[in-house]
Amino acid sequence: MLDNPVESGAPGPLSYFFEWLDDQFTRAEPRRHALDYLQGLLSPPDPQRPGAGAEDGRNRLLTTARWSEDGVRDRTRDMVLACMGSEDSVLVIAEDGFLKKGHDSAGVARQYSASSGRMDNYQIGLFLLHVDPRGVSCAIDRELLVPPQRAKDPVHRARAGIPAEAGTSREDLALAMVERALDAGAPARWVVADTPYYGDSAAFRAALEARRTPYVLASVMSGPPVTKEPTDDGFVRWRIGRAGGGSYQCYAPPGTELDELAAVAAQETTVRSHFASARREAGLDRYAARKWRAWYRHMTLAMFAHAFLRVTQASGIDEELR
Repeated sequence: MLDNPVESGAPGPLSYFFEWLDDQFTRAEPRRHALDYLQGLLSPPDPQRPGAGAEDGRNRLLTTARWSEDGVRDRTRDMVLACMGSEDSVLVIAEDGFLKKGHDSAGVARQYSASSGRMDNYQIGLFLLHVDPRGVSCAIDRELLVPPQRAKDPVHRARAGIPAEAGTSREDLALAMVERALDAGAPARWVVADTPYYGDSAAFRAALEARRTPYVLASVMSGPPVTKEPTDDGFVRWRIGRAGGGSYQCYAPPGTELDELAAVAAQETTVRSHFASARREAGLDRYAARKWRAWYRHMTLAMFAHAFLRVTQASGIDEELR
């Protein structure tokens, strides 16, 4: 695995960066299909083919081929941190809704999507974004939300291949992603979320505080424009008003100024632009997978494809995909 392909000065085509994933594809066939799949995601969409790569190879890659989607997730994170990590990086909890027809896709239901601001027949994907000090964002983790009505349906779980341990709580899924990143050594000046599920969860806030991880989390709770309360560990809990109602619950190191908290809270534009770019440039929504594992495999490869673009673009590497 490469230490830092950007600092090495070596050329950076997709095949070079794919070396980050070598240890996850021990057999030649899935490795070849994965590289083809990534090339397809990075190519203009074909309306006659919603996925990427040759159909037979694509189906095997997403369903029965032997490779670890969680291992590829971890290698994607490692690549992003090696090339773009900074002590001033921010981890942003974000979600995107994937509109689907029918009711067979894993976790699909009529539910609210924060990204669209409406109810519809969605799969809801939760993502953890790494945002560097320049504002360049890469997704480094992903989870599929299973709404309670689908989680309680044994027929749906069996048909979609949803494992028994799959989480149904946004807070639990988001916390698992944050903890994986922190346990892997991801620097995080702040953890940020602009949807109120996390700021309203005392357990979520307490878990971050136990790790002394600063946060700025949206909440539906309102009150005075600004409040401050010192904590026993030397940090300060803030509550600051949020445009449109509610507030941000904050846990900040001593000496943090209000202007910094307001700047950290202003992540909505970053989230919107990230998903627009990931859909347009890396095929995030270009999939027809219905099974649980196939969803994770597609999203993981799309994350890598988009991170590859962001890393090379942000590093000034002008290249062609080969």
